[in-house]
Amino acid sequence: ACSGESSATTSIGSSIFSFTYANGRRYHSDRFHKAEYFLPNDEKEQDRLDIYHHIFLSLLGGKLYTAPLDNPQNVLDVGTGTGIWAIDLADQHPEAKVLGNDISPIQPKWVPPNLKFEVDDMEEEWTYPDNSFDFIHIRCLSGCFKDWDLVLAHAYRKTMPGGYIEFQDYGCELFLNDGTRLGKSNDETPLGRFFYLVMGAAEKQGRPLAVARGMKARLENAGFVDVREHLTIWPLGTWPKDKRLKEIGRWCNFGVKESILPFCLHLLTKDGWVLEDIKKFAHEVVADVDVTKYYCHG
Repeated sequence: ACSGESSATTSIGSSIFSFTYANGRRYHSDRFHKAEYFLPNDEKEQDRLDIYHHIFLSLLGGKLYTAPLDNPQNVLDVGTGTGIWAIDLADQHPEAKVLGNDISPIQPKWVPPNLKFEVDDMEEEWTYPDNSFDFIHIRCLSGCFKDWDLVLAHAYRKTMPGGYIEFQDYGCELFLNDGTRLGKSNDETPLGRFFYLVMGAAEKQGRPLAVARGMKARLENAGFVDVREHLTIWPLGTWPKDKRLKEIGRWCNFGVKESILPFCLHLLTKDGWVLEDIKKFAHEVVADVDVTKYYCHG
């Protein structure tokens, strides 16, 4: 079910199903031409998103969030993707009304009765009344927005007094296992070069990927108080000796290899690359992930 309260919130059955296609992948409708989200929305991408849902659960010890929620009543999941987080949250809190929104209507039809999905671009005006939500959840949206300060200002107005907002994402900073930071123009490692090229392309298009490090300050500037930041290591392979990190690394290795090509396709095409060269480069990067000891923060 979707809301049709204003022109900024689109009802299912309109042009939102007129998906666009490029480089053999399916992307969101050009009805949201201002969004220009760089990742696909097809089944392969949905599988990738669900992999990262498992990764976040593993990083958080099986928890969906870290906020000290006490009987949440109204929850918003911004950029809900496949809706898997919102579904789990609705199941976990049947007393809560849960709303998930996204620019792509790719969520399942059969969901918990306390959950609704709608199609919306969150860089446009938020149509909900002020003080609507006691919890707003934002995950894996690095590279989505041109104006994060605007989005967080909307979120602040729509969060009720005493409510919480939680931002979860990968840090988009790459390290070797000895602590050497990569992602520079002279990097010789394929994954380091990937980070440099893709992050640079995203910056040129005005939708930076490296937003996690500055999110605490942005939230405080938006008006949120008692903002707490928690960093954790994301090994991109099974090289850690610690059993828990080794298992997380197994999934992160899988997840990052599934991310290389879709991250390259739109961003590097816009940067002047041809498809054949993008695929060749992506193949080299994927092979490198299995032989080099990398980690990120998130």
